[in-house]
Amino acid sequence: MIFTRTVSGLNNQHLFHNVDFVIYVEGGISYSKQEIDNGLYNDVSIDSIFWNKILNQYKPARYKFKAIGSKTVVLKMAEDIINHNLTNVLAAMDQEFDMIQGTNINHPNVLYTNGYSWENDVWNCQVIAEVIHSFSAQNINISIVESHFTKFLKEINFSVCADAYLFSKGQSYFPRPGHMRIIECNPTLIPSLKKAEVETLFNQSNIKKSTVYAYARKKSIVSKKNCYGHLLGDYCKQLIKFLLRTLYNINGIGDEVIRRNAITCFLKYLEPNIDLHYNNIA
Repeated sequence: MIFTRTVSGLNNQHLFHNVDFVIYVEGGISYSKQEIDNGLYNDVSIDSIFWNKILNQYKPARYKFKAIGSKTVVLKMAEDIINHNLTNVLAAMDQEFDMIQGTNINHPNVLYTNGYSWENDVWNCQVIAEVIHSFSAQNINISIVESHFTKFLKEINFSVCADAYLFSKGQSYFPRPGHMRIIECNPTLIPSLKKAEVETLFNQSNIKKSTVYAYARKKSIVSKKNCYGHLLGDYCKQLIKFLLRTLYNINGIGDEVIRRNAITCFLKYLEPNIDLHYNNIA
């Protein structure tokens, strides 16, 4: 049965699903707005798993998650929420740089991640260590994780600032797709930034470092929060696989398993500023 062709249908579809809210999120197969209006959606995506954790923690209710693909189409659903005053429909999405640029939609039924994407909110040293423990059944010295993760965030800082600056100009600094070309993924080497590749990005960008740093100071850009989410998440997965392999002789752990494992435990280690952000959606 199709509930999304009319305003009343959109606002009453929660009754059909026997929930309090229907929530549209990113992920899965990307559908057009017309296809969504015809009732198409994905039951599960990594984004819906993340938002399920967040909402059950900060805004407990009964939810039906509909993953519909790109942020662009989630924004179209957000427009429906606002234009038609839909009270039982939510839209949740990655922030990217929306709040920095002031382009975010300020509405109680439109939700954003705190950082660039869910990866930025999930990943930190404690979560990395917990995921390693879950696969190895051994406690890793947290200082080992901290030394690598902190170094990565420091080394990538300028690139994150440049990405934010260029995004404000309708461009990007990190290649999308192809971002992992700047990360060393040789299984025998610790994951790290490929300095030659990063230098190439800078040479191709035609920007001045002073301009980038001035913009970053004005907008309070920090690498952990504002790094391109896929890049941050993929680095963490590479680090976990490297440490499992070199410290515990464990191989073959898939990326999707690592991601879901992190989402399983991240609420225990949520940073205070992120906790405050999500408390405000209640």
